[in-house]
Amino acid sequence: MQEKPYDIVIIGAGLGGLLSAALLSKEGYKVCVLEKNKQIGGCLQSFGFDGKLFESAVHYIGSLDEGQTLYKIFRYLGLMEKLQLLRLDTECFDEIRFGEKIFKMAQGHASFIDTLSVSFPNERNGIDAYIREMCHVCEHFPMYNLRIGNAEEKQAVSRFGLKEKLDSLTENELLKQVLTGNNLLYGGHYQYTPFYLHALIENSYIESSFKCRDGSTQIARLLQEVIQQQGGEVLRNADIQRLVEKDGLLLYAEDSNGEQYHAAHFISNLHPQRTYRMLDSNMIRPIARRRFDTLPNTLSSFVVNISLKEKRIPFVNHNIYSHTTEDAWHDAHRSVIDTPTSFGIFFAEDKQHPGYAASLSILTYMDASATSSWDHSFHTTSERDKREEAYQQFKQQHIVDIIGSLQSVIPGLKEAVKAVDASTPLTYRDYLNSPEGTMYGIQKDVRRLAESTLATRTKIPNLYLTGQNINLHGVLGVSITAVLNAADFVGLEYLVKKINAAE
Repeated sequence: MQEKPYDIVIIGAGLGGLLSAALLSKEGYKVCVLEKNKQIGGCLQSFGFDGKLFESAVHYIGSLDEGQTLYKIFRYLGLMEKLQLLRLDTECFDEIRFGEKIFKMAQGHASFIDTLSVSFPNERNGIDAYIREMCHVCEHFPMYNLRIGNAEEKQAVSRFGLKEKLDSLTENELLKQVLTGNNLLYGGHYQYTPFYLHALIENSYIESSFKCRDGSTQIARLLQEVIQQQGGEVLRNADIQRLVEKDGLLLYAEDSNGEQYHAAHFISNLHPQRTYRMLDSNMIRPIARRRFDTLPNTLSSFVVNISLKEKRIPFVNHNIYSHTTEDAWHDAHRSVIDTPTSFGIFFAEDKQHPGYAASLSILTYMDASATSSWDHSFHTTSERDKREEAYQQFKQQHIVDIIGSLQSVIPGLKEAVKAVDASTPLTYRDYLNSPEGTMYGIQKDVRRLAESTLATRTKIPNLYLTGQNINLHGVLGVSITAVLNAADFVGLEYLVKKINAAE
């Protein structure tokens, strides 16, 4: 048994857990972060393959320009001067393709309108209305702007579905498809995903778009340094299996080896379903447990990671979202995806040969049912359960199909492949402890917002939740939630004032 209790134990060293720990340790709390894997970071994990560095999930980040929300949070923690960043092309951070038709999304609200109006000269008013509505919604989310507000502000702009709102702004179907052409960033359903979710995510990238040089794992590493400098701990290979409550309060977390971690407070960075399944307490009613077990999650993904031969594929400093049909939501609405029709393509430049790509990753939707035949297996670097040959054949066939589908988008891709591997829903389930390998956690639904929106506090007074399932996903969304977690202890007005005032 652990001899000395902590002030706060945090389960899961994803961004939400690490950022909460960093903020709280700066306020003098003795924190301990427990991570089940060898590598910390959750979705921030980077990995090596064929001598190249690949991202597990975070390919680019928004709202990082000076004065913007994520910039302020990272600056407060001393990260900004240490992060190695590359700004994506300002005139085009995301290229949206429908067959041979190409559309560009530019950084900056005015530039976004001007650039997209070139492709839609008769729709400038509609594009302008879209940006104005997006900004209007974002202004009504106080913490998105690091200011104090109230819940009524958000409620006033949260009741509209994405399709409903876009239909009110323009009648041009192609424009609506283009505006949601990078929906791989948030998943969901065209009709039922709230417009506010689309607006908050999309706006952050329009404000500014960056990718991490040398991998997004540097964010996790820098946060760990902040925690340790303040006397906190980050422990790896600590796979928590039980959360034990006594007399109305959580008493300790217990790992797979029987080690107990006692604390006055606990924050779980896990998916709520995982958290409540390991919670040994009668304070959570069966109906509440069933709620978390039945809430639908966003789809998972199949990601192809390609190491390229030298000087074969030109490097472009933007992302490509390519669709082989005229429906950007075709794959998002299918439970069985045999051959994908939507692809997110992310490039990494070759340092030895500037102007050429060293590698690229291709993101597609995939439902967890596609890999259900191998649900019984488990495989990470810590626990290696070699999956059967049929699984490898399944991966290989999808790799071949996806590369073949992109020959017109990236000419010569097939011949340029040096080495290739892929991640499946099982990969994300096992490494991220994410039910069904879901990309973005619980699916927000405008018809059931109260059910799909969770708070940081729980029925157990000293147990809190953080991470992408609370409020908003993505690096910005998770960071905002971490600020709210810390504010539960030190006060929101106090903390927001300090973050905004930091030099």
